[in-house]
Parts: sequence; structure tokens; C-alpha cells
Amino acid sequence: MTEVHSLAADVDELLAPDRLSTLSGTAVTDVALTPITPPFAKSGSALLQVTTNAGTGPRFVLKRVNLHRDWLMRATEDARCRSVTLWQYGLLDRLPDSIAHGVLACARDGEGYALLMSDFGGQLMSNTPFSPERNHRFLDAMAALHAAFLEDEDGPSAGGPTRSREETPGGQPFLAMPELGLCELRHVYQMFSPAVGERESRGVDEVPQRILEGWKAVRAVVPPDVVRIVEPLVHDPTPLCRALSRYPQTLVHGDYRHSNLGYGADDETVILLDWQLATRGTPSVELGRYVGANSALLPGSKEESLRYYAAALQRHLGSDAHLWWWPDQLALGLLGGFIQDGWAIVLKATTWDVGADAREHWKADLAWWCDRVREGARRL
Repeated sequence: MTEVHSLAADVDELLAPDRLSTLSGTAVTDVALTPITPPFAKSGSALLQVTTNAGTGPRFVLKRVNLHRDWLMRATEDARCRSVTLWQYGLLDRLPDSIAHGVLACARDGEGYALLMSDFGGQLMSNTPFSPERNHRFLDAMAALHAAFLEDEDGPSAGGPTRSREETPGGQPFLAMPELGLCELRHVYQMFSPAVGERESRGVDEVPQRILEGWKAVRAVVPPDVVRIVEPLVHDPTPLCRALSRYPQTLVHGDYRHSNLGYGADDETVILLDWQLATRGTPSVELGRYVGANSALLPGSKEESLRYYAAALQRHLGSDAHLWWWPDQLALGLLGGFIQDGWAIVLKATTWDVGADAREHWKADLAWWCDRVREGARRL
């Protein structure tokens, strides 16, 4: 697989005024860096504000990632930084026009990597509730992404193995190329597992300890029949991954949640940052994360968002596309959503300081997810 974009040798080369001038279209004469700490940056990587021309020129964001500092990179065996490899080998260039990924250039950075990104500032959602229009726009962009990379939609009647819509000259599906370094699906479902929490709990980041607390709380407050389904899959998601592999695969961003989402200046483009968890999976893998992590911000019910997405995917694929696989893969993907985020859902429903109104939301949410676990387990 041919490299499309070359890495700068180091951060100094990445931030050279001549390079920034070319990228921005504005003459840059000096560069300054200031550390920033967004409230949702919990993996251990460093973020810095890049200002130019004494604060009057173009602004950027620099992300410095390193396997030794970033526990999520370790949890997903991301030695090469997926956001870098997806840019380097041109996958990010293939995204639908409705999505802005923000990556401008990348560099080697000692034992790690650095990403130079657009500064979207106040355009990011953070913890802002989604309006119906924005929710629809996010789901439309998601459907466009999944439709653009969907490997097969013909169904079992076509015979033989799943056929890739886009193959490399050697016949291998594009998304299966090792150079891309996509996350394995098992990583998606194990990155918040008790094993990862235990391994990383002695580090400086708080999330691994919360993971351990959450799965302990699951055993205490979730109905026993649901616990019997969830606990084995949290430790070994192989049966779930195998079941999902029966259905058409596509490019999944992997972390399609509020802190990575925003809206362009035209209010039409969807900003979608942080491709570290990108994987090859079914659309429902994305949806499980979306309705779980964004639950309290959605303008209506989760069912409404799921129905809207399904209709949007059909539009992007065309009316002739037969989505024979939709119901079963959706049930499995929602089961996976709880395998991934059940620890956090339970903590929000019980002990986390989320406020009285939000507590009632998360209690109802937990009951909803328990039903999704039961339904998904019947498809394993």
C-alpha cells in the first residue's frame, strides 16, 4: 500500500513557519505553544494550542501521542497511532465531503507521533445538548461514512464470502490492509474491560479506576440474567465479534460522541475528530457507542435516532439496496454498546455526581440497556 502523505521528521519541522504558511494560506512568522486540557481528554496524550504571529495569525492544535503516555493506545495495541496512519495512507482523504477530520499534517515525535490539526474552538459540541437538527446532521454524516465504505450489501443469496466494494490490486478489501492499522473489533469491546482497568489503575489517569468501580457496580445493581450475559463478554468478546462478522462491514469511527463532534462554519459540515479507535465493523458498532455515550444529550428517544439513521443509510445506499442484515446486526451492536459502556452507564445511574434530573435519566437508560442486552444475546 502506497503512502499518500509523508510524515515530518519531527515537531520542529511540522511547526516550521513555512509549512504553516502553506497550510493556512497566510504568512506565518513566529509560532508559540500553550498546553490545553479539555475536560474530556482522558487518555494521557498531550494537547497544545498553536498560535502564530504573536496571536494575530492562524491558530492550530497540536496533539502529541505516545504509547508510553496514552493508556488507550496501550489498551488497543496502537503502536503506530491510527489517526496518523489513516492520514498517512489516505483513508481520511476518502471521507465523505460532509465530514471534516481536521488533520492537516503529522510528524514523528521521538518514540511517538504528533498531529497538527485545525483549531475548531467553539464549534465543538463538548457537553451541549444536541438540537434535533444537529442530531440529524450527525446521523446523516455517520450514514454517509458507513455507506461510502460498506463492503457488501447483497446478502446471503449472493453466495460466497462477503465481497468488497473497494479492493486493492491484490484483491484484499481496502479496510483490511495492515498499513492502515485499524483497531480490531475485540479492542473496541475490551478497552474498558476490568483487565484494562486493573492493568492501568496505577497510572496517573483516573478512568481505569472508574472502570473497575463501574464493573463492580454492574454486578451489584444489574439483574442477574443480564450479568450472566455481560460478564463473559466483557472478559472475552469473541462470540460477539464472531456474530457481528456475519454481516456487511464498513469503516467505523469508533468514538462518535459529543467531545469529538462539532459543526462547520457553514453549519452543514460535521466535524469528527480523534480517529484513534477507528475499526472495521458493522454500522451498529458505531450506533451502540453513539446512543450510549450521547444518551443524555439526544433530543428524543434512542429509538428515534436509530430509526433516523436507518432511513439515512438507505438513502445513501439507494432504494435498491436490500438491508437484509439490519435487525440482527443492530441488536448485536446494541449489546456491544453495553459491553463497551455499561460500567459508565451504571455509575451514572448510581453514584456519579450527575444531578437529580440526570440520575433519573440514567436509571431509565440502564433499564433500556438491560433489555438490549437480552435481545442481542439471542443473536449470538
